This record gives sequence, C-alpha cells and structure tokens, in this order.
Amino acid sequence: MTRILVITLLLLSSHASAFSVEWIPLGAAERNGNPLNIDGNPVIEYRNAGKGGIDWTVTGDGPTGGRGIRELWLFDDSAAGIPGTSQATTSFSVVSNSVGFVMAGDHNDGFAQFFVDGIDVGTYDMYRGGNRILVVTELDAAVHSLKIVQLGLHNPASTKGDVAIFGGAAFNMPISPVPEPRVYAMLLSGLIFLGFIARRRKQAIALHAL
Repeated sequence: MTRILVITLLLLSSHASAFSVEWIPLGAAERNGNPLNIDGNPVIEYRNAGKGGIDWTVTGDGPTGGRGIRELWLFDDSAAGIPGTSQATTSFSVVSNSVGFVMAGDHNDGFAQFFVDGIDVGTYDMYRGGNRILVVTELDAAVHSLKIVQLGLHNPASTKGDVAIFGGAAFNMPISPVPEPRVYAMLLSGLIFLGFIARRRKQAIALHAL
C-alpha cells in the first residue's frame, strides 16, 4: 500500500506536457495541399508553402524552388557540387492544440527533420512517401511554430535528398478535461484513508493470531 501511495504521489506531481505523432494520407481532393480538415477536425489556419501563397521562410545553404507553383522544394544538389542543407519555418497566428506538416514524397526525396516550437518531433525518410500529413497532437493550447530541415541525406534507393512541402495546418483535437486540483486532493485523501484501514486490519489480524 505504501508503494501505491508513493507511485500515486509521483504521478500527481509530474503532470508534464506530451505529444503524439503519426502520419496520415492526404486526401485525393487535397492533392495540392491545403486540407480543409484533419482526422475530421476543421483546419483553423493553413500556412501555404506553394501554390496560392508563400507563408514560409527559407534559410540555409541548399538551393530551393517550387514556391508559387505547387509545393516548396528544399533541394539536395550535393551530387552536383552544391553542398549544404536548408530549412523552412513558419508560425501560426491562432491558438491550437494540434498541427500538421503537409508533405509530398517521390523518388528524389530524402530525410527531413521536423520541429514544433523548436522541439524535435522526428526525422523521417520522405522517399516515395506520397502525399501525406505528419500530425502532431496533444500539444499545449498555444500559438505554434513549425520547422522542417532538409538534411542532405537519402537512402540508396533515392536519387537525391530533396524535401517537398505543401504547407502546415493548425487544428484542434478534442481532449479529455484535466481534473482540477481538488479532484487530486480527494483522490490522495482516499488513498491515505485506504492505507490507514489496511494498516489497522493488519494489526487486528496480528493481535487475533496471538
């Protein structure tokens, strides 16, 4: 019982923010990016990297292209004697608890590293990945920023290490309400009471055995 109480106290005192990451396909009606919803949840802001707007900032040594056409390309031309990597960043203007990186991936693509609010959420091989969305949920409700880094790396099957970006989406996933502090206090009091009862019962059994 003491062990249970200690574990409970640790859980109650270590409420840390966590996030969940998964890839989902980009719908057939959204082949140029700009999804209207993600997992059935309306997109509340879309940051376009290609056709229809340029809402991303590109930095680094690697060449880029495609903006204003369909998607933003972060090229890997190291084989052509143009070394260097590049990155693209954008920020939303609305509060959300979830974001999505809307990406494309073909035979020229390589590894990309993804960040939300400066936190690394994963490095993935974009080779022949098709049109899909890297969905990051269970974030704190805030105004988020996105960054994608073209690493200049690719697997042997790919011809280059390009990265192709449609854009970024902010949306809200339904979340379960977080218990108020008084709920935690009631739970802790109940566990302490159970521990007291168990201790008294153990003492009673010991006396009866005598």
